[in-house]
Amino acid sequence: MLKQLFISKVRIKILEQFFLNPLDQYHVRGLVRLLDEEINAIRRELINLQEIGILKSEHQTNKIVFTLNPNCPILDELRTIVIKDSLLGHRVSKLATSAGKPVVIVLSHCYLTKEYSDSSDVDFLFLGQFDITKLSKLMKEFEVESNREYKYTAMSIPDFEFGKKKRDPLIMNVINKEFVVLYGQYRKLIS
Repeated sequence: MLKQLFISKVRIKILEQFFLNPLDQYHVRGLVRLLDEEINAIRRELINLQEIGILKSEHQTNKIVFTLNPNCPILDELRTIVIKDSLLGHRVSKLATSAGKPVVIVLSHCYLTKEYSDSSDVDFLFLGQFDITKLSKLMKEFEVESNREYKYTAMSIPDFEFGKKKRDPLIMNVINKEFVVLYGQYRKLIS
């Protein structure tokens, strides 16, 4: 399956679009406009991704729309790979390393779904040692570049561990839902 997966830049752009917007549905012409790629290349890659089982399609009025297939057995792992390697993943990792010594950076479920059910929901959780003033400045610049406001928090590993033991709502909201580790390793969160 992996040989079929990573052979096309158009396929990678399509995967990034779907994984960074997992609740959205796309039709061929909509993706052509979003990704600025040729219609035949988009159509071919959508069909390939559907045959592999990563996408599914359905007819709506006079067009076919594609969505992520939640029954795909490698969806979570693939999401992590694609998002880590995306512009977002690289940018956030770079700004965190510029502001300190990250151990783990988490992209939360809230960011992916754009659904915030609690005031303690965040888009990013930065764990490690940071110059908070510098991190805040870099995040503000990133917000301007992205034309989007981000909710984030930074804490040391001991503070994270203490918060986990006390069942801090912010920490529980991040680790009890789907998330993507942009930097570092998952086991640092659950150990």
